[in-house]
Amino acid sequence: MVCLNVIGGTYGTVRLLYQLDAMFMSLYRQPDFQTHRSDLVEIYSDRTLTTSIVGALGELWSLSDSTRQGKSPAKWRRVKVVPARDLFAGMFFIRSQRLLAGDEISTVIFPGGAPFLVRVKSLGTEPIDVAGQTRDAIKIDLAIQRVNVKKGNILEPHDKFESGKIWISNDSDRIPLRAEVNIFVGYVFAELVSFEKQ
Repeated sequence: MVCLNVIGGTYGTVRLLYQLDAMFMSLYRQPDFQTHRSDLVEIYSDRTLTTSIVGALGELWSLSDSTRQGKSPAKWRRVKVVPARDLFAGMFFIRSQRLLAGDEISTVIFPGGAPFLVRVKSLGTEPIDVAGQTRDAIKIDLAIQRVNVKKGNILEPHDKFESGKIWISNDSDRIPLRAEVNIFVGYVFAELVSFEKQ
């Protein structure tokens, strides 16, 4: 099993408009990159949303629960698109591929709520400055479409995501270095601050 723990949220001026704190834990199985379990807790100013995903016998099951008053009790639901991975397992599946310039990879990712078809294309390598040093990186173009399970799994535009680029280290570690995403209200990015090999 491989495990990931992440914390994050909004800060600065954005936090005045949109308060969010989040904690994420995920486990996936090797070597098939199938989700074992993931838990996401999102704390907003008016509610807390908890999403759990469990993988069993090649299927994913999800439970989404909110503290919002008047909400119906949460129930486990089967993800109707197979195969699907949670966000963490999907990321590791993609980074495990060759990713030579021009390579394209597709996978269904279920972060909770709805499945998405994620397509990536390797744009080749370039140097990038992160964490106080210049690293050789693989630049990846990211495209996301929603899978509408209520309409026979047809693909629809993502209503919040517009386009994205990801850089991962061009070495055996394949460390995520930077992500830049254009969304419906602007621009979001994440960048590696430090890395320590154990």
